[in-house]
Amino acid sequence: MNPSAILILQPQLDQKVFLTLCTEILGQSPARKADTQGLKGIPHLISTLSEFNGNPESDAYDLISFGCLIAADDRDMPAILEVLSGMPFALTETVVRGVQAIIVNGSLRQWIFSVEKGCRKDQTTQVRACYDRVYNSFCQNGLGQIFMSTKHDLPDHTFYLTNEKRK
Repeated sequence: MNPSAILILQPQLDQKVFLTLCTEILGQSPARKADTQGLKGIPHLISTLSEFNGNPESDAYDLISFGCLIAADDRDMPAILEVLSGMPFALTETVVRGVQAIIVNGSLRQWIFSVEKGCRKDQTTQVRACYDRVYNSFCQNGLGQIFMSTKHDLPDHTFYLTNEKRK
């Protein structure tokens, strides 16, 4: 079975309360940069949190968390879990024999590290396929730019990431 993975938990900010209070205590809205750039959704949230203390992204990557649902062959699951770098998870058996499912949650920084590790060329095809799907889920949510990596397609219909700067 090819592993499957999808983002199911995403951060949410009470923007009205946050922006009202921050504008009062900071003297300006931390969303001004994101609004000027026309950002929406999660990229807007990251930019807004980063502007809270003027520390571009470093704190925001630790403050917001995401959760994924991953299903895979029970023989592949240990290797998939190893890449998660200590993120908390809940594991269960499924109605399909030999298939396990996990819900895993971690900070954006942990996900960046895990995706870049899971999408390496030296990983097994199944591990790479799993983290390729996680990578694609982040990209579909406007977060492809957080991975400072270049994507390379492989003949087995997976891809790997390298730390080369994008052009």
